[in-house]
Amino acid sequence: MLIAVPHAEAKKGFYLGLGAAYNTIQGDFNGTSALQGGSEIIILPAIDNAVGVDLTVGIGITDAWAVELNWLGSDHTGTWAGLQGNVSFFSFSVNGKYNFQSSTTVQPYLLFGVSGNALQIYNGAQNTFTGQVGDATLSGTGFNLGAGVDHYLSPRLSLNLGVLYRYIAYNQADGIDNSGSISDTVNGSGYSFLLSTVYHF
Repeated sequence: MLIAVPHAEAKKGFYLGLGAAYNTIQGDFNGTSALQGGSEIIILPAIDNAVGVDLTVGIGITDAWAVELNWLGSDHTGTWAGLQGNVSFFSFSVNGKYNFQSSTTVQPYLLFGVSGNALQIYNGAQNTFTGQVGDATLSGTGFNLGAGVDHYLSPRLSLNLGVLYRYIAYNQADGIDNSGSISDTVNGSGYSFLLSTVYHF
């Protein structure tokens, strides 16, 4: 008896992925450091790991190569000097993706790209002269290196399981009254562990 096996492979054309990302934020965010400009300080809390959203729009250029636009977002808990508060992380990246075995059901891949990132620290800025407290936002660029596997369930539907290393250098800060470049960049690197469902048009 013959059993029909669906033909599943990486291919040219658009695809859309939606899933979960388990994000870590490390580097200079240790819960004791801070940025200071004049009378204003911005804290750098230790940030807990958290699950967020992973959204990808891609296009297959060849059977092996693809270009992806990716958005990551997650809400975290930050701790500084024993006090806790909310932190939100956002990242938008442009990545190149290479599938090693483009004609099999399970396809390992490598991914690399560049990113723009923002980190909002709620009540993370204070004017030490007036005592006013407000939100702080750090922004900067970085690069991504990742690897994983695509498992095709059908010619149009696949599961993606991957890990992404994110190097991020925050070089801009916005506080209550002050905003501008940071003299020494803040390292906000970390990892994203990804699980998503992908639909191929």
